[in-house]
Amino acid sequence: MLEENGLKNRLVHRKEKIYFVAALVFSCLAYLVLLFSIVGFAIMVGIILISFFFHALSMASIRRNGVRLSEQQFPDIYQKAAKLAQEMDLEKMPAIYVMESMGMLNAFATRFFGKNMVVVYSEIFDLVEEQREEELMFVLAHEFAHLKRRHVLVHFILLPAMFVPFLGEAYLRACEYTCDRYAAYYVGNVEAAKEALTVLAIGKKLSAKVNKQAYVQQAEEESGFFAWLSEQLSSHPHLPKRINALDHWHNPEQSPLVVEKKTGIIIGTILSIVLAASITGAAVFFLEGATALTAFLEDPYLVEDEYMYEEDMMDFPPVIQAYMNEDMDQVQQLVAEGADINEKDSDNNTALQYAVSWGDSEAAQWLIENGADVNTTDNWGSTPLINAVFNDADNELIELLLANGADKTIKDSEGKTAYDYAVENRDAKLRDLLK
Repeated sequence: MLEENGLKNRLVHRKEKIYFVAALVFSCLAYLVLLFSIVGFAIMVGIILISFFFHALSMASIRRNGVRLSEQQFPDIYQKAAKLAQEMDLEKMPAIYVMESMGMLNAFATRFFGKNMVVVYSEIFDLVEEQREEELMFVLAHEFAHLKRRHVLVHFILLPAMFVPFLGEAYLRACEYTCDRYAAYYVGNVEAAKEALTVLAIGKKLSAKVNKQAYVQQAEEESGFFAWLSEQLSSHPHLPKRINALDHWHNPEQSPLVVEKKTGIIIGTILSIVLAASITGAAVFFLEGATALTAFLEDPYLVEDEYMYEEDMMDFPPVIQAYMNEDMDQVQQLVAEGADINEKDSDNNTALQYAVSWGDSEAAQWLIENGADVNTTDNWGSTPLINAVFNDADNELIELLLANGADKTIKDSEGKTAYDYAVENRDAKLRDLLK
């Protein structure tokens, strides 16, 4: 296991929650529009049924033809996978199937009638024969992380947002960064994680010979509008950037993030907005009562990309912005200079709310010790304590909040307390803490 301080508190990529909220709001509005339209409702039901039918057919074929790992089938790998699933606190061991892939390198997590599945293509599973089990375990842990974070489950809820140019892809890319971190942490080997990603780039035979530093630099050199656009339209970040992101997460001082050259991005942004507006206009033409939805789509916040976000499009207060940049030294300096530690963003979140939501116990403790309000509420009426329980934070963080006066009786906008969420999460220890 990686034991460096703070790594476990930074497993979730900071943009995943932001894009999730944006995608959820859009999807809820889209569902409302469809529900109030007879044609729209029929389209929605049809898409759901067709999608379910073909997904069920595909999964049934894999279950019948793929080789399922078990105590009798590749028992060594199965036992290691089971141990990994237990360490990652998965409720049940997912069913793992290996299937022939005609040379393709891939793996994915999915659900079939409420049961979690992981499918690994044989080209990746062959790593076992080359004594490269840690690379294979990284791939499995990455897919387990999708299940741990419930990405597969919420994808159905966010289906309308997946059709919005740039928004759905941005959320999926953030999820990939999160799962890379989870996998590297629980496998306990960043080098094996980077090696596994390199395998996806060049294959198993040559991956060990790749100069990974030069490969990361390639992402800076191969720039321009179309290079940028190809990633914005993809559900996965470009592989050099995933390797660079892992290095930066593991050792930010020695491995700064690759920053794209801005050439062409302004033009790309304009074209992107035009494309999004065109698609939005077509949707409005065919759907009744879509005026509110159109206004939402025209909000530039929804089409921001990773680098536009870095340019403060959301205009966070200084303390929150410094924390989101993972710069606690700047946070401490700002507070020492008189900045309001309880200043809120547009969603009424404080820096403490973000620290708690990301499971960052060290930052949360410092913020509390320096005057952060443990009972502040956001736009949804959630306190840091409620958000900690909702996001499955460590008991240590929850005990920290309680020890510093967190009110267990406060209810959010849904009328639920932190205890109610502990009951939903089936966490007996938390229930006892919050009684």
